[in-house]
Amino acid sequence: MKTTRLPGLFTWSVFQDDRGIDFNGFFLVREGGNLLVDPMPGSDHHRKFVAEQGGAANVLVTNADHWRAASNWQAATGAKILAPATERDRLGERAAQVDHWYTRRDDLPDGLPDEVDLAWIHGGKSPQEAVLYFKDLRALLFGDVVRSHASGTLCLLPEAKLTDPARVRADVLALRDVHLEALLLGDGDSLFVGARGVWLEFLRELGRTAKA
Repeated sequence: MKTTRLPGLFTWSVFQDDRGIDFNGFFLVREGGNLLVDPMPGSDHHRKFVAEQGGAANVLVTNADHWRAASNWQAATGAKILAPATERDRLGERAAQVDHWYTRRDDLPDGLPDEVDLAWIHGGKSPQEAVLYFKDLRALLFGDVVRSHASGTLCLLPEAKLTDPARVRADVLALRDVHLEALLLGDGDSLFVGARGVWLEFLRELGRTAKA
């Protein structure tokens, strides 16, 4: 696991040859029970590290395409899987493994509503993709829609994969007032330093695109 500058937050990646970017999983050590978000497959090292930190109480999935290794981590740690209720159909048989369905922040268990704000992006590959804001860390986490294909820059999921590009842009722009210091990305390089400036420049460009 890679240590980050955010207290208690760790990350690990698997490089995707066909896309030329990393896919990332996140592990947050917290008093209410450790949390895995969109976890990638783990090596013996990763499983040992998680165990040494007290295991994991929950695995949170932001969208059906980011189920990734949720089943494996559930089996390894006994964690409960949390998934968006709107993804039930897209998850298919995997839906039987979900312990908690969420549509609101208050649906999240184990004290998470006190630490996490929840927003939704509509019109991507999913009816609704969850976006998480970790208040104490001032970190915004995107699973799929916002990503980085070149380190230090942000972009959207390719428009051909969006079901409603205008709605995606509107929902992302609605997050402009979030006070962030870090951007955690499921796809591409996360920004742990200088994220706010990059974020605001991305939103300015997105706003220009929306008006075009």
